[in-house]
Amino acid sequence: METELEAVEKKLRSHKGLLPFRDLEEYLRLARDLNIRDSQTVARYGSVMLRNYKNQLNEDDLWLIHEQVAVAALDCAALPFASSVLKAVAKKFPDSNRSKKLQGMYFEASGDFDKALRIYQHILKGDPVNEFALKRLAALERSRGNFTQYMDLLKKYLELYCNDERAWEELADAYLEAFNYRQAAFCFEELLMLSPGNSNYYVRYADTLYTLGGSLNYKTARAYYSRALEMTAGGSLRALYGILACSSNMTEKVSVQDAHSRAAIELPPTAARTLLNLYKQNAPDKAAAVSAMLEAMPCVAQNNS
Repeated sequence: METELEAVEKKLRSHKGLLPFRDLEEYLRLARDLNIRDSQTVARYGSVMLRNYKNQLNEDDLWLIHEQVAVAALDCAALPFASSVLKAVAKKFPDSNRSKKLQGMYFEASGDFDKALRIYQHILKGDPVNEFALKRLAALERSRGNFTQYMDLLKKYLELYCNDERAWEELADAYLEAFNYRQAAFCFEELLMLSPGNSNYYVRYADTLYTLGGSLNYKTARAYYSRALEMTAGGSLRALYGILACSSNMTEKVSVQDAHSRAAIELPPTAARTLLNLYKQNAPDKAAAVSAMLEAMPCVAQNNS
């Protein structure tokens, strides 16, 4: 689907004159389905759609696009434009949660946190487990600088909505900011269960284990870096650097008679060669410096001797 989105966006960028309805409709639909947060592009194309083609949209799509464009405009701090879209939604759906959530986001974007808080609390009074309101309450506390309350609310939210990947990522980032690496590692473990095909989670989990340090953590981190490398067909620079960093810090004795140990011996020089080749292909001006750095690493030099 991402390839489809890129193709439609390319058509829209190259088009001269008024952008065609079908391409705009397709782009906005794909952006919604893929949860793309390219707010400037969504706001631009959405405004063209609402200005020129409102009468060609069915009722459901019309208001979905209103909401999509309003959120994008708020992301871009285009408050006057967002306000005009919000007024249309409020007129169509007065006193609805659909309208209230956009009003709350508008007050957040304009810095009126107290009004935003009252709106979210009003939503939760009628629906105590409203997913949107619970998550925005947490984000609101972060915007106000209340970091501890933000983390507490995010944890409570995840007790109810434990399949929300983005919330787990936010909580992991919060723990990393607080230097609580063990709890951050737990968040990445949850993310790996939710999305085992995401190589970035393997790398970030390994980064966290490496930061914690210790022989067992280095060994486990190296295994996760290696898995990320497999998943990216050898293309992850962070995983390659991670393998080398872990190997440089591991001091355990290994036996060449053992298959796992032989693999551990061969991994650092293999990672070093792959890393150097990537620099030669993509940044040849940096290859000499990288080569010198790699040659100075004990885990590479010892295995090459």
